[in-house]
Amino acid sequence: MMRWVLRAGAGLLTASVLVSAAVGVGPAASADTGDRPVDTARIDRFVADTVEAQGLAGVSVALVRDGRILHTRGYGRGPGGGPVTAETPMMIASLSKSMTAMAVMRLVEAGEVELDTPVRDYVPEFDPADPRAERITVRQLLDHTSGLSSGLLSPDRRAKGSLREAVAILSSMATTAEPGTRHAYFNGNYWLLARMVEKVSGAPFRTYLDKAVFAPLGMDASAAFEDPGAAIAAASGTAGGHTSAYGTSVARREPPDFATGSGGVVSTAADMARWLAPYTSGGRTADGEPFVSAATVDAMLTPSDPAGEYALGWRDGTPEGDARPRMSHDGNALTSSAYQGIYRESGYAVAVLSNTFTLPLETAYPIAEGVIDIAEGAGTDEGAGPEVPVAVNAICDYVLAALTALTAALGVRRIVRAPAWAERLGGRSTPRLAARLSPRLLPFALGCGFVALVVASGADARFLGLWFVWPALGVWALAAVVSNLATVAVRVRALRRLRPRRAAPPHHA
Repeated sequence: MMRWVLRAGAGLLTASVLVSAAVGVGPAASADTGDRPVDTARIDRFVADTVEAQGLAGVSVALVRDGRILHTRGYGRGPGGGPVTAETPMMIASLSKSMTAMAVMRLVEAGEVELDTPVRDYVPEFDPADPRAERITVRQLLDHTSGLSSGLLSPDRRAKGSLREAVAILSSMATTAEPGTRHAYFNGNYWLLARMVEKVSGAPFRTYLDKAVFAPLGMDASAAFEDPGAAIAAASGTAGGHTSAYGTSVARREPPDFATGSGGVVSTAADMARWLAPYTSGGRTADGEPFVSAATVDAMLTPSDPAGEYALGWRDGTPEGDARPRMSHDGNALTSSAYQGIYRESGYAVAVLSNTFTLPLETAYPIAEGVIDIAEGAGTDEGAGPEVPVAVNAICDYVLAALTALTAALGVRRIVRAPAWAERLGGRSTPRLAARLSPRLLPFALGCGFVALVVASGADARFLGLWFVWPALGVWALAAVVSNLATVAVRVRALRRLRPRRAAPPHHA
């Protein structure tokens, strides 16, 4: 599920570029929450400053309270260079699971599905080889307690092009736990749920999701795709997303991956505000129309796994020791990230979409926390409030850049000193020389192992792009491979030149 030289001048984006790009939709004004106004101008400053400090390309934000949309706005730029607005489509990755769960709950409210009925009753083509999987219920798929899970070479990693193919793969998998006994987050649970929606509704998953969820909520710019990265690239005529590298962002197309039901939705901040409204208003739309019952909302936001952490498409995202309980979900593709959170005590909900994927730390969640801090009145004095998060990702990249330079320098040093190395060790036996050289082949062997894993999993060959999931780390690894292979080659060559000279008989006048 996973993917170079340090360029001078590719540090943080300049303030002038970001200030101009941060102009999104709507005026910077305060929104009345009923108790006091939310300072949306402060939210805009905080998000724009974070985008600049983190070297992100573009971010959009939605803020809702008690079913009312308080603020939606975009900041930064898209892959084509244009400004991001609240209407800019982005991949929301695993946030899609909560939407799949809502589609299921719409069928539950219609009396067509029961949560504690085995999913096989609705999807007869799910014919598991493992007898325990026959007992998997709809609820256990929703809260990831089905007993199905994924590993490095698990069958679910094979390339697939439809829900029918995905279900066939799931049927071949063995369970790793008795259904209902252990939570194990697994995309395959939501592939099976999406197929169930198709079988029960008689419509393609994408069609039903639009009819039962997006259309009633007014989410006209949202849609589900088998390959959302390709959909965004085709619609925008650009790469579609970005990867964070050395304090900036590099446009990149999302590698292909089957995501129907588990992560295939493309949405906007404006639509995400409409999506969150029912969760803060007892099930009513942003226009005040009935959508689902309050009981359905409570069921979706109440953890049901044995550990009490995951609900129906939502998880308990309350940090340890935090006094603000919230249900949330994050989502990460390889070129984007997203976060949504519902703060039930205060009635707020927030969504943050980013067209940049960052490692080693995500950036959507800290932005969401800062927005909520401002909305709830933290630091109401001028200049106070949430601090812009430290650019940990850029710092880590700069450290890796230094390691890359050191690796390259040491490689050059070994190459230059290869003749001296051969003179010093040339008298040893071939096995001993091979033992001295073999550690230099380890980086290359690890790279080959990575390729072998991708091939063995049966995934699309383009998934080899996972090598660049953290570009700075990938550059360092590539530098290690090249410098060590070059060292081995030059040292072997020096040994071959040395040995004939040593073997030649002494010359006598």
